[in-house]
Amino acid sequence: MNSLIIGMGIGQLYKNVLSNLGARVYTVDKDPTKQADFLSVYDAIKFLSKVDTVHICTPNWTHEAIAMQVAYYSKIVFVEKPGVQSEERLSRLHKSFPETRIMMVKNNMWRDNIVDMQQSAIKAKAIYLNWINFDRVPSPGSWFTTKDLAFGGVSRDLMPHLLSLLVSLFPDTYKSLDLISNGKCRQWKLTDLNDTQYGTINLEGIHNVDDLAWLEFSISDKFIKLMANWRTLDHEKRNIIFETDDDEVKYELGLCPEYAYENMIRDCYENLNNQQFWDNQYEIDSWIHKMIEEI
Repeated sequence: MNSLIIGMGIGQLYKNVLSNLGARVYTVDKDPTKQADFLSVYDAIKFLSKVDTVHICTPNWTHEAIAMQVAYYSKIVFVEKPGVQSEERLSRLHKSFPETRIMMVKNNMWRDNIVDMQQSAIKAKAIYLNWINFDRVPSPGSWFTTKDLAFGGVSRDLMPHLLSLLVSLFPDTYKSLDLISNGKCRQWKLTDLNDTQYGTINLEGIHNVDDLAWLEFSISDKFIKLMANWRTLDHEKRNIIFETDDDEVKYELGLCPEYAYENMIRDCYENLNNQQFWDNQYEIDSWIHKMIEEI
């Protein structure tokens, strides 16, 4: 398998994952200090001609343009979350390249305890999916916190993880989930962010995106709440909690393990010619896009 990674921030993780899968990996980054194989997508395409997978790991606002640039030259294009700007633009992208498999990265769906969590979901009366960070606003003042470039904040950065996990809990019925409440807000100003565990602060930059977002659903007799928060100062909570009338089961999430990325890429490549698999992936991506646009 020949693979092209575009963007060597989180792209470094993909390089490790793809190497573990035995892929021949090529890299692109316009920053020469990243020591990528190519400084531009154009140069990579010109040299490689055709690859099996492309992994777009660049800032959100570049995803669609790069996908359009590489789709003709790749069998599968993986687009890092949150995908593209809207469900409408996702649909347009798929229609423009019907022969190419295009998928938003949903690595959390390939964790090894999904079946266990599904069983807990069947018994639960209430389910809480939490991705609450102590202090992990991504590079405050950069494109991450600039709405024109990121399309939104935590609702675009973390909520897709939680929504993909929610789909995993209800793979046959997630479209029947009733959205009963949603919201987002910006709790912090850039000048409040005097420390962070994730990226450099640029106090001359912008912070005009949501840093707290939530969605509430119901299905049958179950209540479900998704909570995503970039920054609290009193606790950290990345877990899924299943409550019954008299008990509670908790699954810690932590950061997604590399094996889940490996499982995702391997499964997608093995299902390259399985149209039902890809129709299902598109339906999930479309639903996630619609949900984050609701917030």
